[in-house]
Amino acid sequence: MKTFRVFNRTINFPHFKGISIMFKKLSKKLFGGRPSTQPSDGFFLNVRCSECGETFKLFINKSADLGQDYHEDGSVTYFLKKEIIGAGCRNRIHVNMQFDTGKNKVSEKIENGEFIEE
Repeated sequence: MKTFRVFNRTINFPHFKGISIMFKKLSKKLFGGRPSTQPSDGFFLNVRCSECGETFKLFINKSADLGQDYHEDGSVTYFLKKEIIGAGCRNRIHVNMQFDTGKNKVSEKIENGEFIEE
């Protein structure tokens, strides 16, 4: 039992420990536990500017960032178009990627920059 003194009155909370555990469980459900170390449905796009050499590491979420191409035969493929502008210079880096129906990368093209491995 937990006892608090408020305005010269003693207040007893016999179930304080249970309430505390309940709030911990609720906050864990609302805000999640530990962040996952492995991105679930995406990949990192690593790019270097061809003019200033600034590097960019962008996380691409395949569920949210890919556009859809609908074909006449009913199939769907995906694409990604990104324009990256750095802080060091105003060079615009254009990235275009094509993905198949399983969201696997088929082709990639970059203008004013280069892809880098990390």
